Amino acid sequence: MTIRGWAGLAPARELVRSGALGRIVFCRAFQGNGRDSLAALQFLLDAPPPVSVTRHGAGRATLRYPGFIASFENPRGLEEYGIVICGSHATLAVKRNGWRVFGHEA
Repeated sequence: MTIRGWAGLAPARELVRSGALGRIVFCRAFQGNGRDSLAALQFLLDAPPPVSVTRHGAGRATLRYPGFIASFENPRGLEEYGIVICGSHATLAVKRNGWRVFGHEA
């Protein structure tokens, strides 16, 4: 599935909201090429803003949400972006050319 803006992420968001991934335990977002992977992560999770953000320098941060932690990276020169949402039953991986679920429950 090709992602074209927020509409392309809507089916993945519904998958997360349905509980098919199980309890969300960890997320990773990395961005390049001007993409806003943090905004996409917020959209996918339909979560409130993080409770806290700890910056680690060199474009890295840890975001604490109620119930899970997310890692963010903004490496120099990276053209790709992506999001990985790890649940207790399955994992959702999102890239600019689409999304995919890994695991036996989803």
